[in-house]
Amino acid sequence: MKYTEKIKTKEWLAHNVIRIELPKPAGFEFNVGDAVEIKVADNEPGPFTMTNLPDGDTLEFMIRIYTEHHGKTEALSKLKVTDELSFTEPFNTYKPAEGAVFLAGGTGITPFIAIMREMYHAGTLKDSILIFSNKSAMDVFLKEELYEMLGNRYINVITEDDQDPDYYGNIDEKYLKEQITDLSKPVLVCGPPPFNKAMEKNLKKIGVEPENIDLGS
Repeated sequence: MKYTEKIKTKEWLAHNVIRIELPKPAGFEFNVGDAVEIKVADNEPGPFTMTNLPDGDTLEFMIRIYTEHHGKTEALSKLKVTDELSFTEPFNTYKPAEGAVFLAGGTGITPFIAIMREMYHAGTLKDSILIFSNKSAMDVFLKEELYEMLGNRYINVITEDDQDPDYYGNIDEKYLKEQITDLSKPVLVCGPPPFNKAMEKNLKKIGVEPENIDLGS
């Protein structure tokens, strides 16, 4: 089934990240970690994850805008409140996992946001850590909420801006070994394809079993 709803709210969370809220259609049900395919203008549909909890009456999406691609995210950034968006039935990408390591590259964090919010409210997030990688501090969003939920288990990594106090560089095998002290923990990985490929390779090198690495559906 395809749905069409008018944008209820739109705001910028960072210089290149927007938050869009839509009314939740009657009968539309989803779980944390679920996504939909969104169609905008003449662009091919693309997958975007709901970032809010399922029990409300809205759907929330946080979307990084890549203006240089001149594609769907740029088109989404130009939409206004009351403009219409079409989207599909939800499908699962990731599931909650107690004690998980969340390893996110850029807006690869979006499938994890609703999962972490649900786990936080349920009291099951206390043994999890988040490693959130961005190119610069300007790209970071939801920093205050992430610190509130995770405290010092939220690790902010900057990969390119060496003037930033959180700068580390690329997340390599050595860095993962320092941060992941329990290799039996499930590791949920989401980011651009090169990020996912590199993280999977490095996680296996440090001894994380393949069955404990979740790259999404």
